[in-house]
Amino acid sequence: MSPNMGLAKLHPCMKNVRTWWRVALIAVPITLLFSTGCRKEPAHPRWDIDLLAPLVTTSFTIRDLLADSLLDVAGDGSLTLLYRNELFGIRLDTLLDLPDTSFSYRFGLPFPGPLNLPAGATFFTNNETTELGVDEVQLRFLDVREGALDLEITSMVASPTIGTFTIGSATLNGMPLSVERNVPAGTPGVPTTESASSDLSGYHFDLRGPQLNTVNTLTTALTFKLDPNGGGATLTDQDSVIAVAYYRGIVPEYALGYFGAPTYDVGPDTSRIDLFNDVISGILDLDQVTATITLTNGIGVDARIVLHELSAANTHTGQALTLQHAIVGGPINLDRAIDLDGSFQSSVHQIVLDNGNSNIDALVELLPDRLAYALDLEVNPLGDISNGHDFLYHDSELHVDLDVSVPLRLITTDLTLQSIVRPDLPGTSGTHGLQHGTLHLFATNGFPFTAAILMDVIDPDGNVLTSIPVDGTVASGHVGSDGTVDMRTDSHLRAELTDAQVDLLYADTRLRLRTIFNTSDQSQHLQLLDSYRLDLQITAAANYIVNGDD
Repeated sequence: MSPNMGLAKLHPCMKNVRTWWRVALIAVPITLLFSTGCRKEPAHPRWDIDLLAPLVTTSFTIRDLLADSLLDVAGDGSLTLLYRNELFGIRLDTLLDLPDTSFSYRFGLPFPGPLNLPAGATFFTNNETTELGVDEVQLRFLDVREGALDLEITSMVASPTIGTFTIGSATLNGMPLSVERNVPAGTPGVPTTESASSDLSGYHFDLRGPQLNTVNTLTTALTFKLDPNGGGATLTDQDSVIAVAYYRGIVPEYALGYFGAPTYDVGPDTSRIDLFNDVISGILDLDQVTATITLTNGIGVDARIVLHELSAANTHTGQALTLQHAIVGGPINLDRAIDLDGSFQSSVHQIVLDNGNSNIDALVELLPDRLAYALDLEVNPLGDISNGHDFLYHDSELHVDLDVSVPLRLITTDLTLQSIVRPDLPGTSGTHGLQHGTLHLFATNGFPFTAAILMDVIDPDGNVLTSIPVDGTVASGHVGSDGTVDMRTDSHLRAELTDAQVDLLYADTRLRLRTIFNTSDQSQHLQLLDSYRLDLQITAAANYIVNGDD
């Protein structure tokens, strides 16, 4: 229920409320004026009057039970509940995780020396291949979305040197990646170090090696020469140069190769369902429930999924049910996505569950707040049938979704909803206005339900302090021949309010309203419409004291 202080029409018994309040507000200052004229010090006068005072005005629609995003409204106003939940997903960081890694390159004379070199002389050249440390994955090509190469050069040579590190297999716009760094002169006892960092975003890595016949292979070249503007140097076997290349934060934009045949065990796991949070108890009989399990594969691998369990549970009632359908326990084979050379087309496989082939309606009728599932996923169950052409893009993912469609055509039996409100009481906690009296509940009902109302006074933690019995039941809206409400009905309910209960209402408490719905016709499913509404006004015909409790 949601507060609605702007109802278009007040119940007839409410018409005199504003008049009574105006009389009270005018009477108080006039009486105080005459009173202060007869005394030196003002006192707090008291008036004991009977008054009809509004406490709560509220209304309930189906949108107070279900979010707008979960409801589909047809042209005739009929409502359908639409719910989606992702059961499982594999994304880039699961299938292809490129860890930060470093490679070290070291040069020193293989003999004691000395070796005299002029300025500008190249004294070390190294071309080699290094293998990326990626388990089970055999990459042929890699386009980098983001990442960096950090190069650190340490020199013990007694002359400024220039180090150049080139990755011939990494290109951007056709040009290989090359990093050059000038390093001041150093000694074995006091080496010098210089660092540089290069952005790898947008680079294309060909990882097939120099002969284009391998995988996960980086082709690099490292060159050291003496600074042409220096004075040359004399090298011994103690005069080393060291280069460390550190690859970090690599995020693929695209990858091609063979991704292996890993198996992923998912669950048993549980996800929360927030559909029926306000439903406390009761029985819901739905006319029709349709659920679709959609398996979407946006990765260029074949896959096989076995769903071991899918069940729903209501933790408030302790009830649970397991889905009964041929999909449970049987293998589901998924085709790989299609590479469109810059984008991809996912493969989609759907299984439809309904009242005829499963017990999906019974699962929803539990009013569940938990969904449990367990499944296995096997990648490339038949091995490398693509001959090294598995692929993924940054946005590629494999996921399993559950979509539930429930036309709100139903029978309700003691379906209980809850709302907590704070009554608008006259006076303050220190000076009560209301003392005791009768609560009047005026209801205008446009639902095809009867409604009994339970009222409790609760503390801020939800503990019940006292119950206020309500005499009477809200009548159902009038249901026409087409099974929809064609006329709203008015009802008047009462509840006696004691002095002790009034004291509790003034003591930072709340009024908990529980509404128990039953369809007017328990033999047929009735369609809910978007226009249905229940308006509720609670007033107190009570003893009212101005400046009471002094």
